Amino acid sequence: MEVRNRTIYVLEIKDNGKRNSFDYETEDEAYKAFEFLVKTYKDNRIIDKGPVIPADHIIQLSIFKTHVGSVPKGAIASYSPIEWFKDVHEEIMLSAKIYHENHK
Repeated sequence: MEVRNRTIYVLEIKDNGKRNSFDYETEDEAYKAFEFLVKTYKDNRIIDKGPVIPADHIIQLSIFKTHVGSVPKGAIASYSPIEWFKDVHEEIMLSAKIYHENHK
């Protein structure tokens, strides 16, 4: 089985040490998913998270760029818009899953 070398963009949702991710082929697709979730849950955004908020009280939503297959050393840099939310983990996960399924 041959592994196809490619770059993907991953929408990642982190909550209380758990990571859930949704792969997109382009940066634009990943950003649209990110933007959809930010707009949908804007009332739960943490604008100024301050120096310390325990991890079990927040959800981090971000995008990162990764490479599947062999990677030349130092070839891929992360792309990470990051937003923080409170009290909506289940809702964000369900919305992210539905969005991903509907935009394949």
